[in-house]
Amino acid sequence: MDIEKLSKELYEDLNGRITAVDYAAELVITFQCDDWNDYDVTRKFRITCHGVKESEVQPSSSGSLEFTGEHQLLWNHNEPHGYLYYSSKTENRHEILGRLWETHEIIFGGWRSLTDYANTYRTGQLIEFCKGANGQLAHGPKPLLEAYEHALVGKIKTNYVFSYQPEGGYKALVFDSCFVICRSVEVEEISSLQTA
Repeated sequence: MDIEKLSKELYEDLNGRITAVDYAAELVITFQCDDWNDYDVTRKFRITCHGVKESEVQPSSSGSLEFTGEHQLLWNHNEPHGYLYYSSKTENRHEILGRLWETHEIIFGGWRSLTDYANTYRTGQLIEFCKGANGQLAHGPKPLLEAYEHALVGKIKTNYVFSYQPEGGYKALVFDSCFVICRSVEVEEISSLQTA
């Protein structure tokens, strides 16, 4: 069995769940679900992730999983990075922050925090964001900064400045509510158990 077949066969009604996560030598996820052909059988898999760059995986239920090279979670590791600067005064800096937040949520849907990218300084205290006629709005992967720029067209003048190109070549193993960023994945079926 490979990860593509498991991804294709798994769906919500199969009671999929991550039962254990072991990060000794390599990240190993124990995953089980009902058999897609016989609901009286439970299948158990060992998913080994090689070359892990980032992991938010934890025991939880998951009705789906995907292993892909095209996901916004990968932007931090595969896309060029830079800074987004502004060079004009805004009438309403709270609107600018709101537009960035809305764009960010559409893209990441809770996977990553706006404060990881937006230059908000002391979030939760004073809003220092976008004071004055020039400064840094955000930093991060180019596709995200381009989306921010698009959200601010006509509101403030912006420009992107390249910073660096990450090593790249990573893929995302995405479950319902957690993920792993790694180079490759191996799947081994551990057992199939008759439950009734």
